[in-house]
Parts: sequence; structure tokens; C-alpha cells
Amino acid sequence: MARGSIIGVLMIVLIGLLMWTGRVGAQPETIVLEHKDVFKELQRPAVKFNHEVHAGAYPDCVECHHVYETKGGKKVNVWSGEGQPCSECHKIEDSGKIPALREAFHENCTGCHRKLAQGGKKTGPVMCGECHVWPKAAK
Repeated sequence: MARGSIIGVLMIVLIGLLMWTGRVGAQPETIVLEHKDVFKELQRPAVKFNHEVHAGAYPDCVECHHVYETKGGKKVNVWSGEGQPCSECHKIEDSGKIPALREAFHENCTGCHRKLAQGGKKTGPVMCGECHVWPKAAK
């Protein structure tokens, strides 16, 4: 086998291992949800979302990362919108079939948290100030 071919195969294996261990293409542990491209000025502080905790608890990424189409009168997820910002589809106002960005976040996040709480499971916040946390005043 030629030296170039061996190096090429080793590079592919190395990239595969890095991806498998989460070192390539991994999301940061915490993501700040502010979408200033849609909201312009925020009325409340941006949400610091712990992606790592949610990804560990919900391995099916399409719960949040989704692209829906209507097939046979039913809403069907056709692919994971992973890497696609929510604001690409969800805008400041709803568009009939697609809820506004604010409502989409609130329904998906607090809706899931409420459903888990009803089932007696440990869950996250459901009140505004629990997600939109104001910074503590300096003393």
C-alpha cells in the first residue's frame, strides 16, 4: 500500500474516533439563547441553556432539532435540523403553521418540563424568571 494511502486511511480513522468521542462537532456545554436577529432588543435576559444535560437526557435530537412537513394530514419530522438555528424557520410572528420563535421555545421547553413533572420525574424550570435569570446586582 502506498504511503499516501496509509496516511489517508489513518486520517479517516482518527477523524472517526474524534467524532465518536464527541471531540469534533460537539456542541458547547451551555448555549445562550437570545436570537437578537429576530428579537432585536430583549425584554428579559437571554436564556443560558445547558445543552449537555438535555442531550444526555434526550438522545433523540429531533425533540428540539426538527423540520416538519405535513404528510397524510399529519405533522411528520422529515429530518433533524441539527445545526440549523431555530430562527431560520421560527420568526417574530407565527406564520400560520409555524409558531413564532418565542412561543416555539416556550411550548417546547416548558411544555416538556411540565409533562415530566406530571409524570413525577425530575425536571427543569417552568416560570419565566427561572430561565430568564437577571444578573445579581454588584455590591
